[in-house]
Amino acid sequence: MDFTIVTAWYDVREKENHPMKDKTTNDFFPTTHEYFDKNKQKFLNKPFPMVIYTEPKFERMIKEQRPAHLHPFTRFIFKDYEELPFYNLFNKYEENHHKNPVQNLDATKFTPLYKFIVNQKTNFVKEVAEMNPFNTTHFAWMDLRLHCVYNMSPEETVETFSTIDPNKVRMMFMSYLPRDQIWGRYDFYSWTRGKIAAGFFGGRAKPIIEFARLCQKEFVDAINEGMAPSDEMIYSFVTAHNTHLFEPYVGEYGDCLRNMQMARCSGHLFMPFFYSSYDYQNWSYTADLFDNISQGFLNNQIHLSNDDIYNIWYRGYISNIYLNNLDKARTILHKLIELYRNNRDIPFQNGREQFIEKSAEFGHTELVDSIGSL
Repeated sequence: MDFTIVTAWYDVREKENHPMKDKTTNDFFPTTHEYFDKNKQKFLNKPFPMVIYTEPKFERMIKEQRPAHLHPFTRFIFKDYEELPFYNLFNKYEENHHKNPVQNLDATKFTPLYKFIVNQKTNFVKEVAEMNPFNTTHFAWMDLRLHCVYNMSPEETVETFSTIDPNKVRMMFMSYLPRDQIWGRYDFYSWTRGKIAAGFFGGRAKPIIEFARLCQKEFVDAINEGMAPSDEMIYSFVTAHNTHLFEPYVGEYGDCLRNMQMARCSGHLFMPFFYSSYDYQNWSYTADLFDNISQGFLNNQIHLSNDDIYNIWYRGYISNIYLNNLDKARTILHKLIELYRNNRDIPFQNGREQFIEKSAEFGHTELVDSIGSL
């Protein structure tokens, strides 16, 4: 397996002496028992090379959950809170949290220390990518409980990592965020907006380290402007300003693994995102989402209306032409022709002139000929 998975477990509620730290029911946040319930914990059984940031008191418990034959592929990194990156800014971060709160986050769960800890994800992955303890090319963050929602097999995980663009970070979005909808940090960070799900992100070392550096800078800039955003809020800001660095897929939080290779659910999110990326002429995002959605459809994981089939294939075709991926555009066109021949209710004939006009505009005569011969 040519990837290293990074995760972490800190007993934040104990550290902050949270009034609900001893509760055994999941009223506002999962308990330690829920995270490490042997009947539900599937992640630690996976044969991934793994680095775990945690407190020394949890090493034994985690090793008991992790099969013994995987211990050689497991590294523990122990850092006290005071040793975490930017902990010197925590007092200011905590002050910002109370002075300029995030209006729509539950303060019982999203305490200053909790938000500070989840903002360490990119720092942890960056550090592991730089030390590269297992000599792998890819690195990724995975939340501890993702496999409880969708138990992604090692085989699917390996296949998925092999398809990540070598120059990008694969990350799950929830809705499209154009830069022109960001009206300064105070406005943006006063609300969490549901743009990114931070349970997974992965890629090769160079783009992962670049992503982490951008997040580190934005974290400091946000604190200096009096705000205390969560990890997903930081990622939303960074991705909106650096679209070239990311390879998106779309879904609810529970789809972080399920939709990574192909769209399997959450059409209410991935369809609007796909159409928005096209409307904003973000050809790279449109092409990436076309691959994800079309694979889901062709593998019978999702249903698409006949109109959506046409519109998705047309936009995938156009985005790849703009990206000068002519072989890919040709493949998309030929697949649509095949789908149309098997289902004449797909409105391809009515839209054929759209294909011809756009192909001719770019001088791709052989694509025009392919369409005209129908």
